[in-house]
Amino acid sequence: MTALPSQQSLDWITRLIAHESISSRSNMALVTEVATHFRELGMDVVLTRNEEGTKANLFATLPGSEGSLHNGLVLSGHTDVVPVAGQDWTSDPFVATIRDDRLYGRGACDMKGFLGIAIALAAEFAQKRLQYPLHYALSFDEELGCIGAPLMIRDIVARGYHPRVCLVGEPTDMTPVTAHKASRVYECRVHGRACHSSAPADGVNAINYAARIINFLEGMATTFRYEKMQDPDFDPPYTTFSVGTIEGGLSTNTVPDLCDFSFQFRALPQEDGEAIEQAIRHYIDHDIIPAMRRDDPDAGVTLFRRANVPALAGLKCEAIDDIKDKLGNWQCSCVSYGTEAGLFQQVGIDAVVCGPGSIMQAHKADEFVSLQQLADCENFSA
Repeated sequence: MTALPSQQSLDWITRLIAHESISSRSNMALVTEVATHFRELGMDVVLTRNEEGTKANLFATLPGSEGSLHNGLVLSGHTDVVPVAGQDWTSDPFVATIRDDRLYGRGACDMKGFLGIAIALAAEFAQKRLQYPLHYALSFDEELGCIGAPLMIRDIVARGYHPRVCLVGEPTDMTPVTAHKASRVYECRVHGRACHSSAPADGVNAINYAARIINFLEGMATTFRYEKMQDPDFDPPYTTFSVGTIEGGLSTNTVPDLCDFSFQFRALPQEDGEAIEQAIRHYIDHDIIPAMRRDDPDAGVTLFRRANVPALAGLKCEAIDDIKDKLGNWQCSCVSYGTEAGLFQQVGIDAVVCGPGSIMQAHKADEFVSLQQLADCENFSA
C-alpha cells in the first residue's frame, strides 16, 4: 500500500505549484506567501532581491536553544520552474493533480514537492525546542544557472551565520548525492557585416564564424570524451559541451551581420573550468576575430558568461553521515546536473543533495512525483 504524505504537505505543494514561477517571471507572489507564513511562526525572514526588485531569495531561521543562530541545518531549494510552452500536458500544469499514486504539476519533483514538505513541517519545528537552528534558503533563477543563490549565500556569510550542513532537495529518489559536476553557461554574439548574397566577399558572414566557434566547441567535446580524464562515478563519465540556442540572419539573399548562440559545459569536479573557458576565449581572440577583421575592422565576437555553478566535491563530514544514517542509505551517488550545493560548499558549508522524485521526470510534460517519495521525504525530514 502506498504511503501518503500529510494533508498539510499536500496543501503547501498545491499552493506552490499554483504560482506560475517560471524563470522569466517574478517569484515575488510565492516568496511573499511563504515569508508571511514563516513570520507568523516567529521566524526571522530576510529577502535578497535582484537589481530590478522583481525577484527575491528568502532566507528564514528558526533559532536553536537560547536563541542561537549558528550551526544547524539549511534546507535549500529553488522557487523557479522551467516553461511549459509547447509541451503536451494532460492536466493543467499549474494545478496539482493526483492520479495513480502520483502528484502531477510543473515543479512537482523539481522542486516544489520538497519545498512544500519543508514549509509544512516548519510549524512542527517551531513548536519543538531545537538544539540547533534550522534555516530555510529559497532561491530564484536556479534554472538559469543558480543566479539568485550567490546573493543569498553572500548575505548568510555577511551575517556571520555558520550552518553545519546544507541539504538541497533536488529530486534524487531520496538517495544522497555528495558530488556533482560544475557548469558554466555562455551567450555568444558574433557581429559581422551585412551585404547582398550575390557578393558575399563584400560582407562578413556572422553565421559562418559562429559555426566555426561551434565546431571548435564540438572538437573540445570530442577531446574530453575520448582523450581526457574520465570518472566512472558520473554518467556520462566525462566533461560535456552543449549548444542550446542559435539565432541569426534575415533572409537567404542577405549575408548576415549578427548571430547569437548560447552554450554550456559541464565539467567533472577534477577538471579546471577556468582553463576550459580560457581555451575557448583564446580561440575566439586569436583565430576568429583576426580573420573577421581582415575584412572589417569593426567585426568581432562578444562572449558573456551568464552563469558559473561550481562542482560539489565528494567531501565527507559527520553531518552528512548523520543524514545518510537517517535515510538508511549509505550508498551515495554522483550526478551530472548542477545545484546550489557547490556554492554552499564553496563558502565552507558542507552540502548534500537529496529529495523526492526523479530528475528524469523534471522539465517534461506531465512532470510528477510519487506520493510514496513525498511520504519518504516527510518521514525523513520530521
